[in-house]
Amino acid sequence: MSAGLSRLATIVAAALSLAGCSVWHFDFGRAPVVADAGAADEVAAERALRQRRWPVAVARAEQAVMHDGSDGDRRVLLGTAYLRAGRFRSAAQAFDDALALRQADGATALHLVLAQIASGQHDAAQATLSRYAALIPAADRGLALALAGQPGQGVEVLMAAMRVPGADARTRQNLALALALAGEWPDAFFLVGLDLPPAQARERMLGWMRFARPQAAAEQVAALLRIIPANDPGQPEALALRRADPTTVAVAAR
Repeated sequence: MSAGLSRLATIVAAALSLAGCSVWHFDFGRAPVVADAGAADEVAAERALRQRRWPVAVARAEQAVMHDGSDGDRRVLLGTAYLRAGRFRSAAQAFDDALALRQADGATALHLVLAQIASGQHDAAQATLSRYAALIPAADRGLALALAGQPGQGVEVLMAAMRVPGADARTRQNLALALALAGEWPDAFFLVGLDLPPAQARERMLGWMRFARPQAAAEQVAALLRIIPANDPGQPEALALRRADPTTVAVAAR
């Protein structure tokens, strides 16, 4: 179980119990280092994210990428804007592009996984989790596996994380949610009861029962992020990343 998912599960539990916590942390405070034609759009997009003005954030982030599509940080900003706006398919594309442009990091990989899960791409999400397993904390990876349709694997990862010295209540609650998604309700209730009084534990379990039966692919991720899924026409073609053709690269190298 990855460390990242233990944090995710903890926040998930808090979100589902209406504690007001958000599952993922988004840093909207990065200041532009290089002043160029898209710097103003970049700053405006970050400001709009802080103000929770998602459509504005999307529009300005798209403009920033339009000015420099090779900037991986701007692609991350665009993915974050799409994700917060509930446009999961576009978010997945933007985060995938970002990982192709810059050194991989666990946060971007995890956000890609969430966007893939929310857009129904469970196989792709599982592949992403496997590819970046070393970068995503076990707590997050375990819960993500459960959300991606592999609750048994998620439970195994989280059980391993629980055996690590220093494992905390967040990891325990992530494991509880993964157990619930795997249909192991008695074990899930037992773990929840270690951290909550009986009445609150029962309330959380009722919330998880609803959470475990989503009517659409986006519902669980949307609940964790506390956002509203939106109609997603896809990323504008003008923003498509021009990736090198492997065969062309091979010929050129001869």
